[in-house]
Amino acid sequence: MGQKKDSTVVAIGVFDGVHSGHKFLVAQAKKIAEKSGKSLTIASFSPHPVSVLRPDNFLGLLTSPTFRTQLLKEAGADHVEYIEFTTEVSQMLPDEFVDLILIQKLNASTVVVGENFRFGAKASGDLATLKTLSTKYGFTVEAISLVGDGDAWSSTRIRNNIIAGDVKLARELLGRPHRLTGEVIHGDKRGRELGYPTANIAIRDQLIVPADGVYSALVQIQNESLPAAVSIGTNPTFSEVSEKRVEAYILDRNDLALYGQIVDLDFVDFVRPMVQFAGISELLEAMASDVQIASRQISDFLDSASH
Repeated sequence: MGQKKDSTVVAIGVFDGVHSGHKFLVAQAKKIAEKSGKSLTIASFSPHPVSVLRPDNFLGLLTSPTFRTQLLKEAGADHVEYIEFTTEVSQMLPDEFVDLILIQKLNASTVVVGENFRFGAKASGDLATLKTLSTKYGFTVEAISLVGDGDAWSSTRIRNNIIAGDVKLARELLGRPHRLTGEVIHGDKRGRELGYPTANIAIRDQLIVPADGVYSALVQIQNESLPAAVSIGTNPTFSEVSEKRVEAYILDRNDLALYGQIVDLDFVDFVRPMVQFAGISELLEAMASDVQIASRQISDFLDSASH
């Protein structure tokens, strides 16, 4: 079966974290593409397959599709395609998946996958299945063995770190801070009254939110990167605040008009768990301490990143 002229090298997977293991696979796929004079297409899935197949087990995304595309292109992809993961796609037999997705949709001449790649209904297709089908459909298969700390190169492990509040370890495993994106919406203005005006952020894209607590972070706003202390939780000191909130106090700034803007929060480190204070004076004392700790953590992070 002859290939069309514009056939591409396709690396396929979820690539949610775009962590070190994913980057390694993309780099290997890029070498294969360059050697054959073809472009490299990364094929990801959206929504995340687990959110469709086992919604109760779905913890959230490490990257929004927009951020994932940016990271995959930085890692070497020429094109990033999203396969809409529906119940119908999940029920495709391996042969059907290869024909409809890899050949007809993506026009693959070479397919690059990790050694543990599974596809087709009930994950019935594996590397051996893919190699068998490659003969029928006329493409080659390259399997990449993911050397290194296999446990570290795991989106599941990173998600669990974030849920536990260990954003520092997640940052080390991702090779960058975990990012939340959302719109700044109106809150109850309590932070402003206390001298710490916060941006109340409505998180989008099913992104995974760290455990309740206070964190240091960098807020990305219109090409500016600003240090912040971020509070996540229901704020137990005020009984009327019942819903979980993500609020960022940009250190030493009270001149920012952010309502309606989309901002990115890049988590640096954990400051403290969420605590119920006896009164406002105790809360203010803790907030002053939070700001000092967050400032130091961000400074240390920026120093290490610049070396």
